[in-house]
Amino acid sequence: MLVGIFGAGRNGSSLLMRLLDGSPGLWIYPIELNYLRTFAPRTLKGAVKQTLAACAPMLPRQAVDAFEHRRRRLVGTWAAEQLQELKETYVDKLVQPIPVAEDPLQAIARRMTGDVLGDLEAYLDVIRSCYDERPLPSPPHLMFKSIEVSDLPRYGRLFPQMKFIHIMRHPYSNYSSLKRTDMVQKQKPFWYQGGDILRLQLESRWIPHAQFALQGLAAEPSRHHVVRYEDLCESPSRIVTDMCTWLGVAPPEEPTIQTVLGGKHLKALPSNPSLKGVDTPAQVVSDMAKQFGYDEILTERERQLILFRTFDLGCRLGYFSTADKAQVPGRFRLFLDWLAPDQWEYMNASSRPRLVRALLERRLYLCRKLLSPLA
Repeated sequence: MLVGIFGAGRNGSSLLMRLLDGSPGLWIYPIELNYLRTFAPRTLKGAVKQTLAACAPMLPRQAVDAFEHRRRRLVGTWAAEQLQELKETYVDKLVQPIPVAEDPLQAIARRMTGDVLGDLEAYLDVIRSCYDERPLPSPPHLMFKSIEVSDLPRYGRLFPQMKFIHIMRHPYSNYSSLKRTDMVQKQKPFWYQGGDILRLQLESRWIPHAQFALQGLAAEPSRHHVVRYEDLCESPSRIVTDMCTWLGVAPPEEPTIQTVLGGKHLKALPSNPSLKGVDTPAQVVSDMAKQFGYDEILTERERQLILFRTFDLGCRLGYFSTADKAQVPGRFRLFLDWLAPDQWEYMNASSRPRLVRALLERRLYLCRKLLSPLA
């Protein structure tokens, strides 16, 4: 069975998968796997590729061979990049090195057929067979994590048997973490991720993910499980055990320790905290920001906009209460608050024309949301 961990980014999906990793009933692919964006992109080019693949049996033999050769080459290139990242990030940093059972690339080439549904399971199973040394009584569930939250409806349609684990984080701290990572640690402007990190986090990630997760939990509770990042940090043993019970597998022996590749320890975890100089702790930390002294970077107008856009969903997830209703700002007040740029919008801006464009695009986005009766 396939199990997907989905998160909006900067909300603990890496932590969750590493805490679950030691379960004897799970095999967890330890690096980001944005599978649909790679093999089933929602673009005209992607649609053409899928159409050609479907029509391949009716094409002349030479055209079929050329198409198949190109597909295998693309799969091979992607798989080689994934394996290199896996090696550099985890395999080379294991406390106890493990021998690889067989050449993963050759095994992947044998198993991948071009079928979007079957290839995901085949790929994960190949990696498991190459890197998992555990003598298990039965094949474990195959698990991966992704930030493809805007593609969740497609995952639901394409993989009707797959189970979904949704990890959510308070929208304030979720956006703060992304902003700190991009603008403070990486020193990028606010338009770094394709236009506007605030709009991206709210409209393309947090909101659609919360909507899908809550709808799925109400309609198919046996297929959807929602966990809050804050609860995971506060009570990791309980949350991990509850999740394993839901999946029907035994919990890991060390539910508060991050491991990879079937319960294996690392000399050092990948640097993931959103502040330079802070190492990723192997043991769960209940409040990273408090323990390591993160500065507050969320501005009041960002807080107000996030509250305006996420209040109803946040209430259903337990992040806001009915008492917070009075704090939801009016539309005109928000409009006035966002008229003038602030120091964060000027930060790391190296191109004045691009800055002007980004400022205008952000204000147009705000106006659309403030004028929409559904906002």
